[in-house]
Amino acid sequence: MPNKDAPHGLNAVRMMNGGKIPMHKYTVAATTAVYQGDVVCLRATGLIATLKTAAGATNIVGVASNYAAASGDVWVYDDPYTIFEVQSDGATDPGATTAGAFLGENIDLVVTAGNTTTKISKHELDYSALTTATADPLRIIGYYESVDNDKLLAHARFLVLLNKHFYKASGVRARI
Repeated sequence: MPNKDAPHGLNAVRMMNGGKIPMHKYTVAATTAVYQGDVVCLRATGLIATLKTAAGATNIVGVASNYAAASGDVWVYDDPYTIFEVQSDGATDPGATTAGAFLGENIDLVVTAGNTTTKISKHELDYSALTTATADPLRIIGYYESVDNDKLLAHARFLVLLNKHFYKASGVRARI
């Protein structure tokens, strides 16, 4: 049975250390809303906004756990060692010979406006942009284990870490 093509942003799954997944409250910038599952970045003003372009982003603080209108408050999974599940935009099957090659690689993110009805993100992996470039915002660390996810078929769901996390880069473990 094929995988369902249903972009939903990133969903927090677990911590690398197995502990509770932390999240903290941030204020959204006044320009646009943040959707549940959006990758969010810290602006110079101290406010957050949805990642606008994935390549080279260095100020990623995490993933929104809920929807928030512009200037509202949003809870963010902001620990750099949070593992997320995300769907690939791949329209072709990776197949048994290619699927294993994804593990440990960095990958770009397709940044798309969220669904205004469901308030859920439409971010997904850019299947065609698999690379070893460290500028890519995500690192694939596994496949999401679920009865409705076949890693050998198009639109497979992966487990990822935020590769360019602001707190990881600055040596800060988590926001206090």
